[in-house]
Amino acid sequence: MTLPQMCPAWQDPLVKHVTYRLHPAQIRRQWIFSALFLAGGAYLLYRGSLVAMSARTAAAMAFGALLIIGGVLQVRGVFSSVSVDEREIRWTGVLGSGTRFAWADITNVEVGKNRDRPDSADVVRLTHREHGDVTLPLVIGMPGAWRDPDFETKAAGIIAAWRAARTTSEPTA
Repeated sequence: MTLPQMCPAWQDPLVKHVTYRLHPAQIRRQWIFSALFLAGGAYLLYRGSLVAMSARTAAAMAFGALLIIGGVLQVRGVFSSVSVDEREIRWTGVLGSGTRFAWADITNVEVGKNRDRPDSADVVRLTHREHGDVTLPLVIGMPGAWRDPDFETKAAGIIAAWRAARTTSEPTA
């Protein structure tokens, strides 16, 4: 029995699929920081609503709103993932929103610095034909104690998948 041609890649049992998430220590940090940010933001908004509005109160409430947004983004990082298979790379957010690129549209995959400083994080950067340079979320080698011990393995896996897809898609002469 053969598989139907219209079978999507995620349903095809022959497609090898790898998903990368944050390291467990990073997930714990994300939860701790999200709880602190959300609690601090809620406290500032609550306290600001009890007193007369002044410039200082408005600034504190604005900072509280920023803390809440930061807490939500920390939670989003816990549920995000980067998935790689033979045909494409995709990354998803907390509600399934995400981006996917076919390997055929990727011209380069490299590990580089996030900024031009030596103490900045290592990132995996894709170069897409139409969208230019895109930095992958979650696959970030932070300096010091924040570093994902599996960063090099994850980055090498993504680069290897891109190279394998590139060699299989190129016609042989």
